[in-house]
Amino acid sequence: MLALIPLLAGSIHVQAQQFTIPVFPDTQSEVGSMPEQFYSQIRWIADHKDSLHIPIVLHVGDVVNFDNHNHWEVASIGFDTLDQYRIPYAIALGNHDGEAVGRYSGSAAPGNVNQNLRKTAKFNAYFPTHRFITQRGRYEPGKSDNAYYTFKAGNTNWLVIALEFCPRMGAINWAGDIAARYDDYNVILLTHYHLNPRGEIVQNNAGYGDFSPQTVFDRLIKTHPNIRFVLSGHVMRSALKIDTREDGTNVYQLLQNYQNDDHGGGYLRLLHFDIGKGTVEATMYSPFYDKNDDGSRYALEGVEFLKMNTKN
Repeated sequence: MLALIPLLAGSIHVQAQQFTIPVFPDTQSEVGSMPEQFYSQIRWIADHKDSLHIPIVLHVGDVVNFDNHNHWEVASIGFDTLDQYRIPYAIALGNHDGEAVGRYSGSAAPGNVNQNLRKTAKFNAYFPTHRFITQRGRYEPGKSDNAYYTFKAGNTNWLVIALEFCPRMGAINWAGDIAARYDDYNVILLTHYHLNPRGEIVQNNAGYGDFSPQTVFDRLIKTHPNIRFVLSGHVMRSALKIDTREDGTNVYQLLQNYQNDDHGGGYLRLLHFDIGKGTVEATMYSPFYDKNDDGSRYALEGVEFLKMNTKN
């Protein structure tokens, strides 16, 4: 089940101790109705790859709105630019990124919604595994619905685990195995649904998923101290929750989703890391409007990053 990716996988190393990770909130409204916003985000990332020392780009899911080729074409064309600049990215799948929604509607498609949620043929056709140049392995062969990625920044190693929407227990256990295997890596868990707008961990499975975000927290996040960040979307608009485990380690959980604000407003979550200072500045910026949203700004201090040991 844990297929390894050869060649360039895991080869990205940003030398700087200060780096920025852009995070796409839900882009479903942009891709479906305002693709110029989406493309402006992509262009801005490409233009700032070197100045911001960007090691990877993340997407919290709901890339598209409807289950049709037009929407996936828009998304794929956008990410083509990142491919050309060899900027790695990872995508978590949302509830709109498979056959759970209609071809020309965001409403539930006919049939078993839970089963349709796991039918993601279009995503995997437009984004075959080889497009993810830092992907190291997957839960299911040939499918990036649940996958993991690595990169290095300064004197830190990083692991990104993309986990499906309200995941199956098998996927949760798989993610735990990966986190344990890379126990000296700083882990970012990328998933579509985790916090609600009040900054609380969601207690239910959205009515059609499998296990709830609270179950993911209890079975995965709470038990692996190297999981330091959880990024999610799905609900509006922005929130932060910091939990401290019994061993004293913190997990920083951030929600970002602007889809109801002018189709998304072209906003990106920018996570500015300073390893030396132990800080992360989380801002929201729209390249489309050249505008910041200071209401979604968080300054995280005293962040304890896992540093490389001698075997690395």
